[in-house]
Amino acid sequence: MNPATDSTQLYLRLLGYLRPHRTVFLWSLFGMVSLGATEWILPAFLRYLVDHEFGTDRGLQFVLIPLALMGLLALRGGLSYIATVGLTSVAQHVMMDIRRQMFHRLIALPARFYDQRATGELLSKFTFDVAQVAQAATHVLTVLVKDAVLLVALIGYMLFLNWRLALFLLVMGPFIALLIAHVSQRLRNSSRRLQDSMGEITIVAEEVIGGHRDVKVFGGAAYETERFGRAINNARKLQMKVVGTAAATEPALQVIIALGLGVMMAFALREAAAGHLSRGDFVSFVAATAMLLAPIKRVTGVNEHLQRGLAASESFFALMDEAPEASGSARLPVPVRGEISFKGLSFGYDERTILRDVDLHIRAGESVALVGPSGGGKTSLVNLVPRFYTPQAGQILVDGVPVDTLDLAGLRDAIAYVGQHVVLFNDTIRHNIAYGALREKSDAEIEAAADAAFVTEFVRGLPQGFDTVIGDDGLRLSGGQRQRLAIARALLKNAPILILDEATSALDAESERRIQQALGVLREGRTCLIVAHRLSTIEACDRIVVVDQGQIVEQGSHKELLAAGGLYARLHRLQREETQ
Repeated sequence: MNPATDSTQLYLRLLGYLRPHRTVFLWSLFGMVSLGATEWILPAFLRYLVDHEFGTDRGLQFVLIPLALMGLLALRGGLSYIATVGLTSVAQHVMMDIRRQMFHRLIALPARFYDQRATGELLSKFTFDVAQVAQAATHVLTVLVKDAVLLVALIGYMLFLNWRLALFLLVMGPFIALLIAHVSQRLRNSSRRLQDSMGEITIVAEEVIGGHRDVKVFGGAAYETERFGRAINNARKLQMKVVGTAAATEPALQVIIALGLGVMMAFALREAAAGHLSRGDFVSFVAATAMLLAPIKRVTGVNEHLQRGLAASESFFALMDEAPEASGSARLPVPVRGEISFKGLSFGYDERTILRDVDLHIRAGESVALVGPSGGGKTSLVNLVPRFYTPQAGQILVDGVPVDTLDLAGLRDAIAYVGQHVVLFNDTIRHNIAYGALREKSDAEIEAAADAAFVTEFVRGLPQGFDTVIGDDGLRLSGGQRQRLAIARALLKNAPILILDEATSALDAESERRIQQALGVLREGRTCLIVAHRLSTIEACDRIVVVDQGQIVEQGSHKELLAAGGLYARLHRLQREETQ
C-alpha cells in the first residue's frame, strides 16, 4: 500500500474516536476556525489607522478605536478559551476511550497472546502510546485547522492588498511540501523504535519490582542496573534522533521562508516607491507577513507529533485488530453434570508438541488426578477444559457438547479453578474470596468458604479481619495463606467442575491435611481434575491418570497402579524414599 494512503487511512480511523465527542469538538473547532479567520483583522486595522486616522484629531474616534480594538481582543480571548478547554476535554475523553477499549480487548484476548508478550510491553501501550495517539487526534488537528485557516485568511488578505507580492509566498509551498515528505518517513521509523524502547524500559522496571527479592539474594542489582541503563540510554538516543530530525527541519524551512520573504520585501519596497502601495498598505503587508511566520512554523513542526502519533496508532490498532477468544453460542444442559471427554487430542505451543492423541473420558462426579514427570503435559491438558487454549486436533466435550461450540462465559461459569500460580488482587480478603461474579455472595457464605479453607484462623489475627487489604498479589500473606485464599474462592463458587492445579503445593503438612479434608467434602458430587506432584495428596481419588511425554501411559486406582509396578509405582517409591 502507498505510505501516504496508509497514513491517511490510519489517521481517518483515529479520527473516528472523536465521533462520540463531536458536539464539544465542533465547538472547539468553531473557536479555532474563528480565531484563524479573524487574524487578518489586526493588520487590516493597522492599515486603516495609518492611512486614515494617523495624525488626525476626530474627537470620538480616540474612544471608539481603542474600544473596538479591546472588543476584538476580548472576542478572540473568548474564542481561544472555547477552543483550548473544549479540545483538552476531547483529548482527555479520547485517551479514556482508547484505554478502556485497550483494556476491554486485552481481557478478551486468548492466553497465547499473553504467552508471546512481556507485561511491560503491554503496560507501555497504556501510558506512552496512548498519550501519543491522543496528541495526534487532537493537538495535531488543532494546529492543522487553526493555523491552516489563519494562513488562508492572511494570504487572502495579502492577495487583496497586492496579488503580485503575495504570489512569492505561494512559490515557497512546493519546496516546503517536498522537505516535509522527506522528513516524515524518518520520523515515523524513529518513533516506532522509540515506542519499542519505552516498552523495554517498562519491561525491565516491572521485572525488577516483581522480582526484587531474587535480585537482592542473587546479587542481580549491578546486572539489572546495567540492563536498565542500556534501556534508558537507548530511549534517550532514539528520542534525540526524533528531536534532531524534527529540529533540523526548522532551519531548512526558515532558509526557504527567509529567501521568499526577502525577495518579497524587496519587491514591496519597489512597489511602495512606485506608488503602487500606500503607507498603510505597506505597513499592513509587512505586519501580515510577520504574522505568517508563527503559523508556518507550527504547521511544519506539527509533523513530528503527527508521525509519533501515527506510529503509536499502528501499535494501538494492531492490538485492537488482534482476534479475541472465539465464543460459540451453544449452552450446557441444565443442570450441568460435569462429564468431560478428550477425543484424539493433540496440542502444542508454537513448534513444540505437548499432547499427542489423548483419549480420556471422565464421568460426571468423578475425581481424576493427573500425575507424572514435570513437563509431561498435565497442566496443558486441564487448561484446555476452560478453553484457555485451543487444541490443534481432536475434541473436548462437556456433557456431550464440544467446548469450541459453547458460549465461553457459560462454560467458565461451570468451572472453579485454582492454578499453581495463585493470583490475588490488591484488595481486601473478603473481595479476594468473593471476586468478580461472586461479589453477590453474602457475608455468611464468604465466611463459610473461608472456614472450610482454613482462612478464618489467620484472618482473626489481622487488624481489619476480612477487610484487611493484602497488597499487590497478596504480598502481605505467606505462600500457604495465599493458596488457602484461592481455595476459598473456588469453594465459594461451588461449580460443578473443579480444576486444581497443584492447589496445595505451598501448604505445610498440617494445613495440607486439613485442606484435603475440605477438598474431600468439596469433591462430592463434582467432577474434579487434580494435577499433583505429591502423590500422597491424591490417593483417595476415584482414578489416577499418569501422563508422560504428552501421552497417557497408565490409569487406575492408587492400589491398581501400585500393583502394576509401572511409572506411577516408581514415582510413588521415589517420593516415599525422599520423605524418609
